[in-house]
Amino acid sequence: MTPLSSREWVLKARTDIWTGDANRNGGRTVPTGLLGSLRWWFEVLVRGLGGSACDPADSGGRCPDKNDKHCVVCELFGCTGWARKFRFEILNGNGEVKVAQIKKDQTFMLRFTPLRAIRPQEWALLDLTLRLAAEYGAIGGKTKIRKRDDRIGRPPASGLGQFRVENDPNDLARPTWQQISAHLKQDRWCRPKQKGFEWAAAGKLEALAKKCRTAQDLFEHLRNHSGGGTR
Repeated sequence: MTPLSSREWVLKARTDIWTGDANRNGGRTVPTGLLGSLRWWFEVLVRGLGGSACDPADSGGRCPDKNDKHCVVCELFGCTGWARKFRFEILNGNGEVKVAQIKKDQTFMLRFTPLRAIRPQEWALLDLTLRLAAEYGAIGGKTKIRKRDDRIGRPPASGLGQFRVENDPNDLARPTWQQISAHLKQDRWCRPKQKGFEWAAAGKLEALAKKCRTAQDLFEHLRNHSGGGTR
């Protein structure tokens, strides 16, 4: 396959996945609702592996910096003056664009089609991001319902957005820790301040932080973990 070939991950929903529209209606699948949470988990991963990621919500701390550099996350997902490097699609089990909401036990596919060349390290980080979110978090615009009268109608703590990785691209490269670390530490990336960014307070991530004492531990754990599916 060429560097600009699409790559697809097959996922299975363990709970309903909510990607509400502008009116907060969750009856359909909105790609930007998933893409935003995937970017958030990509940021978590990059920081956990010793790299730096900006805060897109902070007008004073987001990319590009005063030297017109951007971080490794913005390199892939885009920022002001630098377009996202891929087209993102959510497909159903028949390979058609998913329109209705993703429901529990449904299989769906995330397709990433490069608009510019994507490095093997970036594909690998994206794969690790999906496995991190599958095992230790959730995706979508809502991940936990806190009120019984929520318009979605779910009881407290039932959760939304949980999934498992069923399959990944057959041609996905598996860079070594040294290659990933070197990619994250390139001089070309800006180095936004990381103060205040720690592992999220969620119990699962706290347990992961205790299990993985170093950035390399985290890399090896995610690379060797199936995320609930098959490799």
